[in-house]
Amino acid sequence: MLTKARALTNPTYKSETRVEVALLVSALFLQRFSLPFQRTFLALDILPVTFILLHQFLSGKLLIQLDRLLWFLAAAFAATLSLALNFNGKMLTSYFLFLALYSLVTLSKPCTLNQYKSTLQAFQFLIVVLSYLAVAQFAAQFIVDGRKLIMFFGILPDVLFGPLRGEMMNTIHPIEGSFLLKSNGLFLAEPSNLSQVTALGILIEVLEFRRPRYLSIMVLGFLTAYSGVGMMILLIFLPLAALRDGRAGLSVLLVVASSAGVFATGLIDSNVFLSRVTEFENTRASGFARFISPLWLTVMHFDTASLQALLVGKGPGTARELASITRWWAANPSSWLKWLYEYGIIGSFLFVCLCASCLRRSRCPGLVLAALILIEVFAAGFLTTWFLTIVITLCTLQSAEPRRVRADFLTRYPRPTPILPAN
Repeated sequence: MLTKARALTNPTYKSETRVEVALLVSALFLQRFSLPFQRTFLALDILPVTFILLHQFLSGKLLIQLDRLLWFLAAAFAATLSLALNFNGKMLTSYFLFLALYSLVTLSKPCTLNQYKSTLQAFQFLIVVLSYLAVAQFAAQFIVDGRKLIMFFGILPDVLFGPLRGEMMNTIHPIEGSFLLKSNGLFLAEPSNLSQVTALGILIEVLEFRRPRYLSIMVLGFLTAYSGVGMMILLIFLPLAALRDGRAGLSVLLVVASSAGVFATGLIDSNVFLSRVTEFENTRASGFARFISPLWLTVMHFDTASLQALLVGKGPGTARELASITRWWAANPSSWLKWLYEYGIIGSFLFVCLCASCLRRSRCPGLVLAALILIEVFAAGFLTTWFLTIVITLCTLQSAEPRRVRADFLTRYPRPTPILPAN
């Protein structure tokens, strides 16, 4: 009887997670590609993501959460005020991108725990696919030109790669002191992105599923990226996962043992990972740019900015000008400084409230949610379509079903029929 019930419900879960799978595929496999748009490039992944969510909303499968909508309107008002006080035609792209992307976080649908588990399983499967591609890409460099492999040997037109062509965005990133390139899973914009998503996959696997085969291949994919952001995620959250659940501790040991075994073979140079620690002192390194320079630039901003700039910001898209006023590697910052610089203290406060309202009823495991926040604040950025799509899929789109305790109680114990006095 139980088997029959599972057979009836499992197809439902799979069909209801097709939307989530489509969103994740768009985020993970389309992020490298873009289309020319006026003088800039439009990320290709934003088109299917927007279409899918809009179609689901118009068909009545998604609803707008009132509290999220109110905070979004408040944040949008702050962004509009910043645009009006600092108007420049170049700001419009960043402004409308913000409105388009963050209007999507107001959408949600109730889901059961089993449905959400299906979404996590779909995410894990896609991360395993990317990990296999990353390992194959790393090994293939000993036979073919790694640069041509990343650019798909010219099969796809160069216009689709837009600003990601060649050296932009560190898509083609050599390993320090080697002729080999860091793996990006072929479809991800940077090796750092591969490191981030595989680290998330490892953390989810440790917390929820604990499958040795999945963990082993994701560890290999993570190591071929040679990136520090994912390493920081694992160093912070894997020990917390082990302390939280004893069963997760065994999976954490498997991750450590797998990494040590790969390092022992010499296939992956552990010295490259150890050298990442010094990046916090090197002003030309990504570690300094993501974690240290925002603090220094914030101090400079508060010392030199006007009261208007501090309160409402300098306008959408203006954070990229920070690269011209400092020698630090801070071009187009993707940290919390971007929001503070462009939309000021008022806009930043409203944006934090918007994020809090979107995440407070999330089914996403707490440690995974904290890791996503860490990546968004310091690495991926607030207007990065692919990462925001992952946050929407794993955190904001599926909310816990409303409690029906009162209804169940009344159904089980109906009100007694009153006895009328006889005439």
